[in-house]
Amino acid sequence: MSLLAVRVGAVVLVLLVVIALRGKRWAYLAFVVLGLLYFPAQTQFQVRAPTCEQVIPTTPALVLSLQNYVLIALFAVFCWMSWVQFARSKVRFVWAVLATVLAGALVEIVEDMTGRGSCRLRDLVPAGAGAVGAALVLALVSRLFRKPGYVRIVRPRPAAAPRQPAAPPPPVVSRGVVPPPLVPARGVVPPPPDFSPTAAPPADLAPIQEVARSREGVARPEIAQRLRLIGQRLLTRLQRLWAVIRGRRRTIAVIVTLLVLVGAAALFILPLQAPPPVVTEQATAAPAPPPRPLQSEAEGYYEPSYPFSVADRRFTRLTLRPEPFVTFSRVGTRQEAGCEETRLGRDALRLRCELDRVGTVTIDGRFTSRFVTNQLDTPVLSALITVTNTRGEVLYRARDSFRWHAPD
Repeated sequence: MSLLAVRVGAVVLVLLVVIALRGKRWAYLAFVVLGLLYFPAQTQFQVRAPTCEQVIPTTPALVLSLQNYVLIALFAVFCWMSWVQFARSKVRFVWAVLATVLAGALVEIVEDMTGRGSCRLRDLVPAGAGAVGAALVLALVSRLFRKPGYVRIVRPRPAAAPRQPAAPPPPVVSRGVVPPPLVPARGVVPPPPDFSPTAAPPADLAPIQEVARSREGVARPEIAQRLRLIGQRLLTRLQRLWAVIRGRRRTIAVIVTLLVLVGAAALFILPLQAPPPVVTEQATAAPAPPPRPLQSEAEGYYEPSYPFSVADRRFTRLTLRPEPFVTFSRVGTRQEAGCEETRLGRDALRLRCELDRVGTVTIDGRFTSRFVTNQLDTPVLSALITVTNTRGEVLYRARDSFRWHAPD
């Protein structure tokens, strides 16, 4: 997606936010749909199945997520939009927070489907923090600026049913005047002339039938009246919609034509402009350089900086690889003594060698250079040399440094 398209999309989303904050439901829905389509549009709608990580984040991960202040601010604005849309609900605090968290989850899923991000449970922390914070601030502001009770507009209660007037008192009949005959009311059977009892219906059936007939007679007109009101409302709304369509039919025709043309262009032009896949030749990995040899594993010999003498024998050389031994020289001869006790590590060594007719030579040393060096003048080993005779008396004891030489 080009930079111009990104800027145009950002301007459209900002306009939708401004309109949605004025309470327009269509702008709110359009912002959600276009915001979710922004990510697939960057990859030309090449998506994959999402794989979300449902691992509960640890405390350091939560702290790190709460430091993403940009996301927290964006979700706070979305919570404000949702707060405006649910203005008629008594629990719009809950609905606004739930809508914001749901939008954050949808964004994470779409990012994972397009490969622009990862779908993780801890990424919902900024959405929840922004939603709760914005909802609390909005609830506090609405509480502070709410009008007092004596200023509020209260719906008028339905008026009480008028009382029926009391029945008039019976007329007073004066003497000598004959009252008119009483006319029986409708539905009342007059008694026979001989005042004999007539057959009356059973007491348990007559009231029930009369009550059922009266309720049925009252319910039918009410249902019919409600159906007529619903039909009149639907008819009125359809007439208004038809009037709007007829008044703006040219605009609607132009918009529909533009949408059809844009859709056709998208179907035919986008596949043609899609860049061909770039095939990159995978460079062969260079072989790893060989590890540097350690000084303790190098073959060769070590010469002391101070060759001392014991019992007319001069210490001249120490060898570690392939076998450890010490070398003493006499006039015209050279004597090598093997080491019975050998402890050779990467950083230190300990040797105990038996010298014929002299005694025991013990060497405790430490390598000053861990890796093999090419400088022949540099000391690489510092050791304490102790020579004792057969009776255990110390003949020589001193610390000396050694230089390494490659084998001859």
